[in-house]
Amino acid sequence: MPNIIPPDKKPVSSVLSKVQQFVTLKRRIDDLTKEQAELKTFLSDLVDTEGEPDDKGHLWYSLDQEVDGYRSLQRQRKVSQSLDMAEATRILKEKGLDSRCFVMQPVLDEDAVMSCLYEGLLTEEDVDTMFPKKVTWAFIPSKS
Repeated sequence: MPNIIPPDKKPVSSVLSKVQQFVTLKRRIDDLTKEQAELKTFLSDLVDTEGEPDDKGHLWYSLDQEVDGYRSLQRQRKVSQSLDMAEATRILKEKGLDSRCFVMQPVLDEDAVMSCLYEGLLTEEDVDTMFPKKVTWAFIPSKS
């Protein structure tokens, strides 16, 4: 009578070949990603030095001929605005607007919550409810 392997039990060699394929693909992807990053740096520097600005401040470098549908390279100008809290505080205080423009909001003092736990004013269940745990999983092949 032949030995039949149940469908949920794959031969070890099949798993090992999948692991080998995974490791090989990972190595190739890492190498290609590094090579792409080096090319991107070179091309970005080229556009920075030889590109022509447009009305929005983007830099454009036109290719002599089309490459797989690409006709030009662009260094896109992106502007973001952030808050300099020290300067905002200084200016608003200087103009007497700080009480109007700053809103005081309660902030949880986690150290005080833990002190309440140690003093017996809160239970572990209370604290676990306040700070729920979240489990995530990562796939990590392990080298010996």
